[in-house]
Amino acid sequence: MKVQGHPRLSAILDRNDAWERLGDFDALMQEADQHLQSAASQSEAVEVAKLMHAFSRDHYHVFLVGQYKIRELCRGIGAAIESTNETVLFNLTRSLVEHSASLAYQMRILERAVEGFSKKRERKAIEASIGKHRKAVQLLYYNEKASIHVHDMIKALAAQFDTARREYEALCEFVHPNYGSNRLVSSGDLGRGQIRSHGEELGPDLTRVHWLIERCLMLVDDNFNKEIAFYLGRLASWVEIACEDNAQLSQIFSVRVATIGDGLTKETAISFHRARTPFEEKEAFYGYLKANKLIMSGRRLAAVESNFLYDQVMTDKGTVWVKYRLHSS
Repeated sequence: MKVQGHPRLSAILDRNDAWERLGDFDALMQEADQHLQSAASQSEAVEVAKLMHAFSRDHYHVFLVGQYKIRELCRGIGAAIESTNETVLFNLTRSLVEHSASLAYQMRILERAVEGFSKKRERKAIEASIGKHRKAVQLLYYNEKASIHVHDMIKALAAQFDTARREYEALCEFVHPNYGSNRLVSSGDLGRGQIRSHGEELGPDLTRVHWLIERCLMLVDDNFNKEIAFYLGRLASWVEIACEDNAQLSQIFSVRVATIGDGLTKETAISFHRARTPFEEKEAFYGYLKANKLIMSGRRLAAVESNFLYDQVMTDKGTVWVKYRLHSS
């Protein structure tokens, strides 16, 4: 579905195929669950891996649930725009802001959890940290008695979007059964005027709502998706490392950034030989760019041979050759 003036909204509405794959969460996680259950070792590392996997699984589920709710809100917003139903549009936009804020809140607590895990070295400390942060994501999902208030979530959104609270409070005035929402369908003055859609009279407010829809969806679709995926990727990498034969608990969170090669040619392509997982290789690559003050403008796959994938990375200081090991799935 294409909604004029709303590229982000339209893009989300066009993702039906993605939800065919993501909709059955149990099937989506089946391979990872079975891989962990089949781990032969009963070492400390594997036991910790199981706890991390359960924590990561919970966060992934909450993330996808939040994304699907946003997609459903977008369906309603699209219909409200097409039918010029301002009452529904303002209500759903406020809900969109709240659900965007929920993802911002999840991103913040997930970041704190992953950073906290990496600082622990003893099994009891790691397990206690995982248990503490797993309760936080369970609280976010069930949120009994509204122990996480919507204003806590809006605060997390405001860290990414400084006028979020003001925009949210303005929307509340149009949603509550008071003068603000009355203006959506009446002339505004008591005892006179026409009762109908007043979209034209609400021009500036309506323009702001359309802008806010795209602003929230830009954050959800870019920033929050990428950040949450990054932390889930890091957790998956740690689980993979912990399940390797003879894995040591003390080594799960170690950082492997050593490089070989100068990147000037394919033969001297930079490689991250100490990286243990594809995620660690990607982290090492971005760490290399940062350490060398390189700004990447593009990349292309140049070759796949001898169990290596070769990339040509375009930067502000020229092209850099990088190679990655092909990891078995």
